[in-house]
Amino acid sequence: MSGFEPAPIDNFFQPRGVAIVGASATPGSPNNQMVHFAKRMSLNGKIFPVNPKVEEIAGLSCFPNLMAIPDPVDLVVLAVGPKNCMAIAHEIKARRQKHGDAGAVAVVTAGFKEMGTIEGEQLQENLIQTIKSSGARVIGPNCQGVADVYNGVNTSFTLPPDVEKGGVTIISQSGAFATSYLRWGKDQKLVGISKFVSLGNMADLNITDLLEYVETDEKTKAIAVYMEGIQDARKMFDVAARVARKKPIVVMKAGRTAMGSCVAQSHTASIAGNNEIYDGAFLQAGIVRARSVADFYHTSRSFAKLPIPQGNRICIITVIGGPSTICVDELVSTGEAVLAKFSDQLKAEVAKHLSASANIGNPDGYIDMTASVTPIMHTEVLSLLMQEDSIDGIIFMTTPPGFLKDEELAQAIVAGYNSVPATKRKPLLSVLMAGNAVSKCRTILEENDLPTFEYPDDAARVMINMVRYGEFQRRNPQQA
Repeated sequence: MSGFEPAPIDNFFQPRGVAIVGASATPGSPNNQMVHFAKRMSLNGKIFPVNPKVEEIAGLSCFPNLMAIPDPVDLVVLAVGPKNCMAIAHEIKARRQKHGDAGAVAVVTAGFKEMGTIEGEQLQENLIQTIKSSGARVIGPNCQGVADVYNGVNTSFTLPPDVEKGGVTIISQSGAFATSYLRWGKDQKLVGISKFVSLGNMADLNITDLLEYVETDEKTKAIAVYMEGIQDARKMFDVAARVARKKPIVVMKAGRTAMGSCVAQSHTASIAGNNEIYDGAFLQAGIVRARSVADFYHTSRSFAKLPIPQGNRICIITVIGGPSTICVDELVSTGEAVLAKFSDQLKAEVAKHLSASANIGNPDGYIDMTASVTPIMHTEVLSLLMQEDSIDGIIFMTTPPGFLKDEELAQAIVAGYNSVPATKRKPLLSVLMAGNAVSKCRTILEENDLPTFEYPDDAARVMINMVRYGEFQRRNPQQA
């Protein structure tokens, strides 16, 4: 390191200034949009485009090179062509030597090891060695860098600058996969994030480094990881097992098949590894492995919004019969979750608030309210279930009838959930099977940290994941 201490990872997420080298004045281009997004999210306005050919981009003064920027710059975004990156690497080193800043470098440029060529691999090695010799740390290359919604940092050209604040930190080897998650959830506020990290080729900082970093981040309630391959699996799983005692880690592991592994290698130069070995290691470390994209999306966001279930006894409350059967089938399919057992006293209390035709406890743990419902019924019954110690989680299902307004139904559900102190609450997953017809209802629930779903089997799988993680935490309590 030639006497330079490694810069702190904080420089990526709490920079005093951000330099975008290769910024473009061409509207609509990625390197132009990157400047606009960085500017719109920035809290301190310290965004410095670097391009010797123009004087201003997005209303910001443009600088001919890194050394010309007079203010402190902790984060450098490198977005020039791969063959021009080495010249910038030497500028970064020079700036480190003179000013002591420029400690974080996000190389968004592609065309390195992922190309599968000797030239690309050598170029990447030279680039990383030069930057790291100054003590700077690198994310990438071939990535979209980072974002921190609470600190106002955004180096991506695809991440919406108005993304919701929340408790999910996304660590992904694919920038597109991570940003698609956030764009999918944007309209109905399905997911809010703390941090976003697109790692690309992981030539320096990797998944393990970021897990360690967000372990103590108070804003991060759940960690969502898209993984293709890792360099030091033993270290990663050791770290993950420690972090998982404090907060859930949900992983989407790509490259399960031989052909998928080939695609992963061409994408981020990652060796995917044996799928069965990963399965066992995830289970042992307490990592929740998502089995589909929907599973990944919904599980990570639900962990960020809801308490962890204290057991595996689940109550199904519904106004729709057929989808409830699908939900129960999925819920009990792995043997990890069971339907709760209702006491006679609970059945009698619930019956006071529902019509005579309601099905309460047949089978045990199941309540069909029937279509004869009012908003207050939802509040009263959910309140009873929230107070019941023999229930660890609730799945509510409906196709909201036309005579119930979206706002009334949503507020009734929220009132039932909030009727007990926060320490007594249990996870509540709401399935509203009416698509865009109930978008207002879903948005109100999501704004109150109550996850909503379109399909009952999705909700059931999320509940299983939550139960599985809760069991891991009880077996492996946090160490003082």
